[in-house]
Amino acid sequence: MYKRIAISFLVSLLGLTLLLTPLQAERSETIYYEDQVAVLMYHHIHETDKSSSTITSALFQNQLTTLLSKGYHFISLDEFKMYMAGATVPSNAVLVTFDDGYQSFYTGAYPILKSLRIPAVNFVITTDLANPLASYIPSMSKEQISEMTHATNFIDIGCHTDNLHHKNPDGEAALVGKLDGENDEAYKQRVAADAEACVGKLAPLTEKPLDAMAYPYGIVSPEATEQVKKAGIRFAFTISPEMATRSADHMLIPRINAGSPNITPELLLRSIQRRTEAQRDGAPLRVDAAAAAAQLGGSAVAEGGELRLRLGQQAFTLGVNAKTATRGDGARVRLREPVLREHGLVTIALDDLQALSGQPLVYTPATGKVAVRVAPSVK
Repeated sequence: MYKRIAISFLVSLLGLTLLLTPLQAERSETIYYEDQVAVLMYHHIHETDKSSSTITSALFQNQLTTLLSKGYHFISLDEFKMYMAGATVPSNAVLVTFDDGYQSFYTGAYPILKSLRIPAVNFVITTDLANPLASYIPSMSKEQISEMTHATNFIDIGCHTDNLHHKNPDGEAALVGKLDGENDEAYKQRVAADAEACVGKLAPLTEKPLDAMAYPYGIVSPEATEQVKKAGIRFAFTISPEMATRSADHMLIPRINAGSPNITPELLLRSIQRRTEAQRDGAPLRVDAAAAAAQLGGSAVAEGGELRLRLGQQAFTLGVNAKTATRGDGARVRLREPVLREHGLVTIALDDLQALSGQPLVYTPATGKVAVRVAPSVK
């Protein structure tokens, strides 16, 4: 008898498990922050080199896998640009960046990023492309850069100046300091020409726009910013250790250092979390159900007090003003927010639409478009 009771209990439990939806599964993750991005900064990956900006491949991989296990979502440079223009990003969003274009990115970081399908951008000092092995720390070759950008859709490159990653004789960073006897106009021409040279040398190595850079030493001035803009730079990264939000100046984007040997995965987690900006309570993001479903290749029809929603092979019936949906097989799904009829439209919370579709979505308010996030892939 006890065996029958136990079996019946297990069958009931299995039935409940089968009724769980992508919505419920996704929301089991911890949300540390939303609508902001932790931009991480690295430089050099090496097993024996020692410096304050060098870490081993093992530490790098441990940092990334720990973030993944804790529910962080890595985004690409393209997604970050879209976010800065108003699009949504996943909760706990992270962007990985590297400075200097060292060869260790290709030999040490790239294999890990590729295996984990984690996007990253490397800001390259392009004067080193002429003789990559001549610098104190070897740099990537043109062929290595081109291989990565063409073999994946998630490895990007940007500028770290062409030949201004050094200090002038007076100790000022070359990007912001004037040379002896250099007037304002000559300084502007020098910085603008350097930015144009950097973009020009990288252009043949990628099919994507070259509109991002990182400032050498994180040092910048309004005058330097205006000159690099002339080369088409629209997004520029500093070393200010803060979270990136849409309110940030696009030419002064902050980054959190993750590339020092003393930064364990646990310390990195704490570093991100203590910099997270306070969340503002507000109404959830809602979208027109019919338009969004059509953009995702499905349909949504409102009839009376119901919304009949089809996404891929799944069909749902949702009650207007209710927080429940009934799947085609009869299973009931809990929603975070009710479906509403407002201003002649039936709207649904973007989070609920994402959960019902079972796919990560991105919404761009400027165009009103909902789309499936592009998954990192290797060609």
